[in-house]
Amino acid sequence: MEDITAVPTSWSVQFVAALVFLYVLLKVFKRVRYTGGKRPPGPPSLPLIGHFHHLLFGLPHHSLAKIAEKYGPIVWLELGALNVVVVTSSDVAREVLKTQDHIFASRPPGIMVDMVFKKAQDLIWSPFNDHYRLARKMFTTELLSQKRMDSFQDLRRQMTFRTLRTAFEEGHTNRYINFPDLVENQFLSLTTQMLFRMDGHAQNNVLLEIIHDLVSTGWFVIEEFFPLLKPLDLSGQGRRLKNIGERYFELMDSIIDNRLKENSNSKSNTEEDLLDVLLATSTFSRVQVKLLLLDIILAGAETSSDTIVWGISQLLRHPNILERLQSELDDVIGTERLVEEADLNNLEYLQAVVKETLRLHPVVALGVPHYSTEATKVAGYDIPANTRVMLNLYAIGRDPKVWENPLKFDPSRFLNSPVDVRGHHYEILPFGAGRRKCPGMNLGLVSVAYNLAQLVHASAHRRRRTHGRKPSEVRALLLTSLAKPPPEVSAPEA
Repeated sequence: MEDITAVPTSWSVQFVAALVFLYVLLKVFKRVRYTGGKRPPGPPSLPLIGHFHHLLFGLPHHSLAKIAEKYGPIVWLELGALNVVVVTSSDVAREVLKTQDHIFASRPPGIMVDMVFKKAQDLIWSPFNDHYRLARKMFTTELLSQKRMDSFQDLRRQMTFRTLRTAFEEGHTNRYINFPDLVENQFLSLTTQMLFRMDGHAQNNVLLEIIHDLVSTGWFVIEEFFPLLKPLDLSGQGRRLKNIGERYFELMDSIIDNRLKENSNSKSNTEEDLLDVLLATSTFSRVQVKLLLLDIILAGAETSSDTIVWGISQLLRHPNILERLQSELDDVIGTERLVEEADLNNLEYLQAVVKETLRLHPVVALGVPHYSTEATKVAGYDIPANTRVMLNLYAIGRDPKVWENPLKFDPSRFLNSPVDVRGHHYEILPFGAGRRKCPGMNLGLVSVAYNLAQLVHASAHRRRRTHGRKPSEVRALLLTSLAKPPPEVSAPEA
């Protein structure tokens, strides 16, 4: 009985303490809350919590899109102690990411940034400073250069075939596959081999678990919005983030120690990877090396795999689009060989499918937040310094003022259209734009297009049987095709 009553008693003490802190916080807010100038419009707020109640239900990017429908393309929100501006139009996005990019190119501080990324010693969360410039240069010249990308082409091919082979083997035994997990594991293995030649199943599983824990825990920490509650850690997220950071650092320390031992024992290793490059330079500390690798792992394991899953899902829902893509593959590639990366530029409709998938389903729907380093005006409104600016990429890609039938999956809208996804057209921004544009954009686009082409091409021999069938029959035929590969795919090179 004592154990049963101990829990409510503990929570009661924490609740009373929280109320005391919140009361003090309210008094502080009345003094420091921004009131000057002409701030952007926004919905009614409540004392203390501000606009938090508008985000309690549903997905945040959905809720923010609905708010924008009523209050306009730039909205002011007070989320606890934080001032946040949300942008939902391409015109305002252009002003933030291009016209005033020098003001909004930094990232905000936060509890997750402090605990896991050691006060932003990585690339993604770094302020716009010399460390950021140096780290980005290292990424673009050593990992993501065209020469480096070409050197990993065979590895990407092998990893894609491994996924196909697994799907085929499971299909032959009439077992269901978890396609998202299968593709995510493919890209984690690809990323870790590119970074530090690690393809150990057990280590990858640990790393994948760490990534999942970080994504599910770190992006929304309640104490970040109510900083006076941070010592209590009522949500427990502080403890979880600390544990995630410790687990990741322990794993990476073992990998780095083994690499240093290998390098000291052998001077003939010519397979230099990014870990070797980072360890060879005196520019970055050991902590920074581990965090720069974490950035790439997070981006490499999640973004491309999620886009591929969305792309396949939309193709299964739209058999006519699937049939058109299969026809293009038949015409350009034929049935006697497999798709190669060199073919991608000749597959116009495939590229349109990728763009349309990214328009409707940007992987990071609200982007990575920007941070104003000085007071300025945007769209005629006053934006104070130290304000978070979030771009609702989900809403921008579905803006009915820009896109005809915005909710319809229609790749043909990108045929004979100059609009691209590379950050030059602000109607669609899956990789961001300006100084903080994703440095892995080119690799991501190649990976998504190549995998979609291989998956669809594997079922091309069934294409003619889909004509005139119901959508459910078409989906069944595609799954059957994946379960029965043509001879060229059944035994790919190891």
